[in-house]
Amino acid sequence: MQIAKQEQMDELLASLSREELLTLLEKIAQRLRQAEHPPQVLYGVWKGKFPEEANIDDALQEIRNQWREEIEEPNT
Repeated sequence: MQIAKQEQMDELLASLSREELLTLLEKIAQRLRQAEHPPQVLYGVWKGKFPEEANIDDALQEIRNQWREEIEEPNT
């Protein structure tokens, strides 16, 4: 890093309030985390993890029917 830039940053840091310094630090940390682990593309991540014959719509319908039965049951 060039000495002139370092001096400019030192002056800027000296002029910032505690809250502004914390905000800056959070932004720097976030940028470093993103650079370390770029976002993963989620398309196809679950491919091959479930049986091909699994039918999500049928499973959801079955769960909803069970809920309806539980809701409609009289309290004993």
